[in-house]
Amino acid sequence: MGFVRRMLRPRVLRNSLIPVETWATLLSQHPILKGFSDDEARRLRELATLFLHEKTFSAAEGIDLTDHLRAVIAVQACLPILGLDIDWYGNWKTVVVVPDVFTEEYTEPDEAGVVHEWEEDKSGLSWDEGPVVLSWEDIEASGWGDGYNVVIHEAAHRLDQTDGAVNGCPALHQGMDPDEWRRVFSGSFEDLSRRKRSRKHRSKIDSYATESDSEFFAVASEYFFEKPRVLTSEYPDIYRLLAAFYRQDTAARLTAARGKRGGSAS
Repeated sequence: MGFVRRMLRPRVLRNSLIPVETWATLLSQHPILKGFSDDEARRLRELATLFLHEKTFSAAEGIDLTDHLRAVIAVQACLPILGLDIDWYGNWKTVVVVPDVFTEEYTEPDEAGVVHEWEEDKSGLSWDEGPVVLSWEDIEASGWGDGYNVVIHEAAHRLDQTDGAVNGCPALHQGMDPDEWRRVFSGSFEDLSRRKRSRKHRSKIDSYATESDSEFFAVASEYFFEKPRVLTSEYPDIYRLLAAFYRQDTAARLTAARGKRGGSAS
């Protein structure tokens, strides 16, 4: 099936490429979609087109799943794979859009065998081979350059799975050192956890990143694309490794884009 899909992709791009007017509107809507070279914009448009063609979209009752909303999700989902390939999302089949934050129930036994149950509010959720669930309200809140992006967050969880485990370390490219990745991410996770408890040295990074290794990677990925200067300032080695993995220099791209508009980079 994957082979057939790859064979059909050139035809999809010839016949179903996101229209020029629609694409221009998408790029103009959100600050994080600025500063692309012509080649990057072309590639992102192609990736988003393939995402729309190959993924199944569904919505809860009451959600108007318009072509525009699907495209907004697709372009932000494809931003992390701009330097990679659509096949990095081979384990992602379906996108489900729900109206608002939803509640997920969890159970977990402790070392004594006592089972603990609790509930968490979620704006997005990703199952191993199942759908990615996204809150419409949080999709609307994503892409504005403030560090929050539910689409990129859940996309990062999908990429995290590519090494066979949800552990905050995706399948790394040749030449990248897994030991260095684990050492840098583990040290930064511990540092952020300490700063979470400090009144004087609080980080600008959302403390939800301290929930687990996988959440640290997902939140760091949000900042990498939304507010890269926070990472270059607080955790430059995290930025360096994410830039190597995503094969993008978002800090330079967004700084150049904001410079053209007379704004300040963040």
